[in-house]
Formats: sequence, C-alpha cells, structure tokens
Amino acid sequence: MNSPIDSWLSPAAATTMFWVAVAVCAVAQLYIMRAVFRTLPDAPTNSAVPAPRQWAEVVQAILPIGGLVALFYGAWRAMAG
Repeated sequence: MNSPIDSWLSPAAATTMFWVAVAVCAVAQLYIMRAVFRTLPDAPTNSAVPAPRQWAEVVQAILPIGGLVALFYGAWRAMAG
C-alpha cells in the first residue's frame, strides 16, 4: 500500500529517521528511569507532606517502556512490510 509520504521519503531516509527516533526515546527513557531510581533525600518524620511511593513511581516509569516497544515494533513491521 502506497502512502503520500512514500513519494518524497526514500526507504533509507525513513529507516534512518526511525532509528533516530528509537535512540532518542531510549535515551529519554534512561534519564526518566535514572530520575526515578535516584535516592530521594530523607524527609523529616513530622512532615505534613506524604513521602512518595517509590514502587508507584517505578511502575509509572516502566509501563511506558512496554508501550514504546510495542509502538516501535509495530512501526518497524509496517515499514518493512
């Protein structure tokens, strides 16, 4: 199936753009994971602000990884097929 983008974007350029997008998303996700796993300073025990739940932050950082992998896998299959 031909799309309008096929007329002005070569397969080599599309592949390069795809892998650049994968690399950028991977680096961004690494920085997100680094921020999540960075040790938070200890809050005083009498603080009125509740301490963040680290497990919830980890889950919220890991779930998008699965989505990105699925999205990039589907895009790669669509480009190759």
